[in-house]
Amino acid sequence: MSKLICSSAIDGAALWVSRAEAKLDEAVRAKGESAVVGFPDTAYYLPVIYSFTGEKMETLSDLRRALRRAKELLPERPSEKVWLPYLGNTLDAGVAALFACEIIESCRCLIGPEPAEGIWLGAASDVIMRERGIEFVDGTAPGFAAITGAAPSNEIAVKIARELQEKNLYVFMAGSTGGKQFAEQLAEEGVQLGWETRLVPFGRDVSALIYALGFANRAALSFGGVKPGDFEANLRYNRNRIFAFVLALGEVDAEKYAAAAGALNYGFPVIADTNIPEILPSGITTYEHVVANVPHDSMVERALEVRGCKIKVTKVPIPVAYGAAFEGERIRKQDTHAEFGGNITTAFEYVTSVEMDAVSDGEIEIIGKDIDEIEPGSALPLGIWVEVAGRKMQQDFESILERQIHHLVNGAEGIWHMGQRDIVWTRVSKSAFERGVRLRHYGEIIHAKFLANYPAIVDKVRVTLVTDAAEVERRVAAARAVYQERNRRLESMTDESVDTFYSCLLCQSFAPNHVCVITPERLGLCGAYNWLDGKAAYEIDETGPNQPVPKGECLDPVRGVWRGVNDYVYPQSHKTVESFCAYSIMDRPMTSCGCFEVILAYVPETNGVMAVNREYTGETPVGMSFSTLAGTVGGGMQTPGFMGCGKVFLASRKFLFAEGGHRRITWMTRELKEILAEDLDRRFNEQGVPGMMEMIADESIAVDAREMRAYMERVGHPALAMDDMAGHAESREDAERTPAAVAGARSEDPEARPKPAAGGKSEPVALTADAIASIKNEILTSVREELRASITKEVVGDIIGVLQSRFLGVEPAVRTDAKPAVPPAGAKRPARPARERVQAISAFPVRKEKAELPVTVVKLGATRAEGGTRGITHTIGGANCMPFHHWEGTMPNRPLVAMEVFDAVSEKYPPVLRKLWGGLLERPAEMARVCVEKYGADLISVRLDGTHPERGGRTPKEALALVKEVLSAVEVPLIVTGHSHYETMNEVMKEIARGCAGENLLLNWVEQDNYRTIAGAAVGYGHTLVAQSPIDVNIAKQLNILLTGMSVPADRIVIDPMTGAMGYGLEYTYSVMERIRLTALSGDAMLAAPMIVSPGQECAKIKELRAEEADFPAWGDLERRAAMWELATATSLLYAGADVLIMYHPEAATSLRRAIVSLMD
Repeated sequence: MSKLICSSAIDGAALWVSRAEAKLDEAVRAKGESAVVGFPDTAYYLPVIYSFTGEKMETLSDLRRALRRAKELLPERPSEKVWLPYLGNTLDAGVAALFACEIIESCRCLIGPEPAEGIWLGAASDVIMRERGIEFVDGTAPGFAAITGAAPSNEIAVKIARELQEKNLYVFMAGSTGGKQFAEQLAEEGVQLGWETRLVPFGRDVSALIYALGFANRAALSFGGVKPGDFEANLRYNRNRIFAFVLALGEVDAEKYAAAAGALNYGFPVIADTNIPEILPSGITTYEHVVANVPHDSMVERALEVRGCKIKVTKVPIPVAYGAAFEGERIRKQDTHAEFGGNITTAFEYVTSVEMDAVSDGEIEIIGKDIDEIEPGSALPLGIWVEVAGRKMQQDFESILERQIHHLVNGAEGIWHMGQRDIVWTRVSKSAFERGVRLRHYGEIIHAKFLANYPAIVDKVRVTLVTDAAEVERRVAAARAVYQERNRRLESMTDESVDTFYSCLLCQSFAPNHVCVITPERLGLCGAYNWLDGKAAYEIDETGPNQPVPKGECLDPVRGVWRGVNDYVYPQSHKTVESFCAYSIMDRPMTSCGCFEVILAYVPETNGVMAVNREYTGETPVGMSFSTLAGTVGGGMQTPGFMGCGKVFLASRKFLFAEGGHRRITWMTRELKEILAEDLDRRFNEQGVPGMMEMIADESIAVDAREMRAYMERVGHPALAMDDMAGHAESREDAERTPAAVAGARSEDPEARPKPAAGGKSEPVALTADAIASIKNEILTSVREELRASITKEVVGDIIGVLQSRFLGVEPAVRTDAKPAVPPAGAKRPARPARERVQAISAFPVRKEKAELPVTVVKLGATRAEGGTRGITHTIGGANCMPFHHWEGTMPNRPLVAMEVFDAVSEKYPPVLRKLWGGLLERPAEMARVCVEKYGADLISVRLDGTHPERGGRTPKEALALVKEVLSAVEVPLIVTGHSHYETMNEVMKEIARGCAGENLLLNWVEQDNYRTIAGAAVGYGHTLVAQSPIDVNIAKQLNILLTGMSVPADRIVIDPMTGAMGYGLEYTYSVMERIRLTALSGDAMLAAPMIVSPGQECAKIKELRAEEADFPAWGDLERRAAMWELATATSLLYAGADVLIMYHPEAATSLRRAIVSLMD
């Protein structure tokens, strides 16, 4: 088949090259070799040739050069007798055809016939390219369909066009079949054509399809950072970003084959309605290259599938509000119209994967009664049966998606849901029912959110909602069988059977140094993620918090130590955890975050551990409740003898494997016993201690360690006969052991270890040299501990005394409890007390840590020579040390002070500031000039609150006019600051980005839920972005990954970590900023951007800037207080790593600038 296509493509390319040569000769005869060529209102020098070769086509003589390249690309026709891979020749023929088509169309622009005539539009201008190109970047246009030929009827043409429009795709049309063109069919039916309707007729001839591919090339050059001549990068960008495909309608001749071959060079597949040869294996394209005989009613869906184009449902189509705010909603019984499950009826949820051709996307079926067919307050059985199809969908993902149903359904106002699998309980409120909610809306939610949230794996979703009792019972039996099979599949996996574990960093927002490593036999501490979940989460989102961790060399199979895991944990824990043992509680246990379901704690009196679950509120044998223990164990600390874990880990064969396994459990809450009884009994039997559950104490038996010990002795608990558990703590000698070193020392089977003789008495130990050395080591350790305990108090007291004397002027009290010792004659003079030694210190070496990566350098503003209008530009970043640590590194660029002006001043703006600024607040351009000339502002921020629909609703054009007015008033770079109304801000920022192209404005801001449109505008028009995250290191990093994935250069990103004012969470935001900067300097490029903060706005919100002195006399003068509060907040953030600080109070701003200059000196 590829040979037939290759032959046709080569024949067609030869025809195109011949036609191009004839047209070029005609143009030269008419205009001469030096005549200027190009498409109207563009500066891309014929974009296809330019992007492939890097050569600018500016005159007809340049086109001669391009024609020669096209001829060189023409391959020989395939031999009739020799069969070879032909795709390469086909692609070369396609490029030759594209060059020829672009030559033909450019000559038409010069000598006619004019490409833009009648309904035909010709090439897109640069203005259209930037405006429409942003839509391909931000996802509002998922892709485009290039249609050549004509449909069998006008009715079919309209149907195909409407379906493409409904999916927000652009439709580019050129070429005819039998003298009829697709665009003409639409026009005959009164369909409006043009860029506004996304139905774009380029030209009647097939050669006009070059404008569609030129559009793709220009997108790669403008938004993808692709350099002219880098055809490989051009292919990658278009294949991965521009989701386009060719619909070939009607007869496909040699010229169309050649043009189609050209499209394949971009990764754009060809879908035909006729019986042409197919190329089904993937390679250049995402999936199949050429697919034939596709029915018209499924042509669009098939094309989207083959191209891998995901259509995102942006709004859930239900008659009530939808959002995270409704997830906490509760529906009382008296307010319920209908309910399902909850031990009243059978209810379950089940997700299964099916083949792509087995379902139609969006289909929702109801089997049984709907909720408008029952009495209010009634209960029905319910089965939510979801079939998911996707090219990358796997069986392992089913349970992941299934668990999402709970919170997805809960997002609808008036729908309440809890549970999963076959323990579901859900209600629909009377209010929601009256507003139109019906059973099918469960399906609408699942369909829309699965497609929106999991585009990497979900292509189609079909939902069946079953309320017929018999059918529910039949299906739930099938679902339960799958639930059990899933459980068994995970149980059969071991840590030894896989080469890769998975991390979870979700909790680093509050436990900065915690790294959870999930293995097949050790699930996440929270109990919510097992190994399969981690694997699936990574494949769904490769930039998310679940990352693969290659095990690498096994250093200790008993304790669970791997070199690859340690190599991953060390940098991810910000260099605080060098190694950990997955199977030990005494030796470098895994860090704990705070989300753990269970805490394990060593109880020395019992030679074992206790286990307490989060739900238990009583006392425990270690004298602390769960909440108290959590404060000690959590926070990302590595605490030998204490460990957090998931409940299911207690039943793992690797539980405390290093210390002897389950026989170490000496106390456990009754609730845990009941939950894990069946699984634990299996483990006890495997370890030769059947009935051990009765030997484990719980709160009904004892919560005192001594009483526990007595109970254990009565029942003969095996832990009493085991080796001393304290001996398993880390020792330097065996901190890192190879498998060979431990092979003979320990068996992986705890039962195979030497056991003490009956009666608990150990066999005599031979006094070998090793034994003597061991005894010496124990004695030395004991002596060290005693000495440490005896002298700590004295040393600390001496140090405190010195500090009191030096800094407080208070002489330390003389100790009277110590008796002076008289050294014997000839005795060695004792060492000086710690106090004297500390006083004698006059200098000490400062620890210096070399940065692995400096902060990214970002330039703000652009001069006239650079395409802007600024007289002053600024550069931030570049530091290779923490803020102002000049002894440790360099800070080549000082932090900048910005001041803010407003399009509309909020009524919440503090009166003390309103009084200071007076009428200037209503004259933003003049206020900006005062901020720069009088108060020394380095930057001006223009806050556009007035564009918010509820705060004035100013138009994007009005916002642009204000920004331009401020640009004219000052010479410093501008920050354009928006608000949280996404839809409005996207339009405002696009308009400002376009209207101020080249100025390199700092567009403030984008966030994880709204970044594509503004990011696309920034890339397209040459601006820099602020990436805002909600005081969360992980989200800050994730957003930067997303932005760089959109081809936003790293030197065009500034992080806003979000902050609070002093007294309002400042210490937490400080720690987050500090961690961002430390992580960046440690080598994390995705957190290496400079940081911007807004102490002015944060302080303007608080009561301390509003309360009069008369109301709070102790607070002092309000005007002075306002300046000092903002300055104190800003100074703190400055030390945390802020590179740009947006200020409101002029005195605070000038004081801050003086402080920065002083600190930089």
